[in-house]
Amino acid sequence: MKDEQTIPELRKEGENAPDSDSSEFPAANAPAATLGDARPRRRRGRTALLIAVAAVLGSGAGLAAGYGVQYQRPATPLAPLAQQKLVTPKPIAADGSTTFRSVNANRWDKSDDDLTKMLLEAPKGAEQVSRSYESVGDWSAEWFDNPARGFRSVASTDVRRIAVSHWYAGDRVTVVITLLQFRDRLGAEKYTREQSGYMPGDKGAGNQGVPLPDGPRGFGHAWVYSKPHQKPGYMPVHEARAIARVGNIAMYMEYLDNTGTVSEKDIVDLAERQVEQL
Repeated sequence: MKDEQTIPELRKEGENAPDSDSSEFPAANAPAATLGDARPRRRRGRTALLIAVAAVLGSGAGLAAGYGVQYQRPATPLAPLAQQKLVTPKPIAADGSTTFRSVNANRWDKSDDDLTKMLLEAPKGAEQVSRSYESVGDWSAEWFDNPARGFRSVASTDVRRIAVSHWYAGDRVTVVITLLQFRDRLGAEKYTREQSGYMPGDKGAGNQGVPLPDGPRGFGHAWVYSKPHQKPGYMPVHEARAIARVGNIAMYMEYLDNTGTVSEKDIVDLAERQVEQL
């Protein structure tokens, strides 16, 4: 009959029997449960969670207790200074006899002094042509092939002032030293990096040059041009240049010789003396 229920086949004992602790109901042939077997199952993870919470609470309590003990202890005095009394200029009130430097004596730096005094003196026997300040516009017009672009480039670095020294040594050597002081060190770094960048190429010296001695690499460099400048109707001119930075001051030195090759030692020694002066 259609609706007649069939009796499921009885399984042998132990054959495909469901696990007693994984089935919701006991097996048919399982022994009767005793009172001791009627305890509820243990939920896994609860013990580990309680241990973790206790550990967190214990460490927090220990930290608080340690902080409280440390807070109650007297402060440990610092070691005494090597120089107990620092000698500094006393502040003065501005009047008719004071200057900007005297009022700001505690903030005055050597680089705030007259920049032309930091230019290297012309050697004995040389003729000093000029030694003075130049405006950014005048200096750009004389120095760059494209004065307008050069002016924008220098002005964008927040140049503060420019001092130039120009002298001759006989009728063969010309030296021009330029000191550019910027508002901060970053401006001087940008200028020296840009000017040094093109020197190894064909538009510059055409070689890697040499670092100035007794200083970190990159703070000062000198180049002797591989080829002289030649122009019809004029004698060939041999050239060397040096670029260095000291603080917020960039130094640019041009060395020209119209009678022979420039000695690398000459440009390096001259540039090193100028850097030491700064």
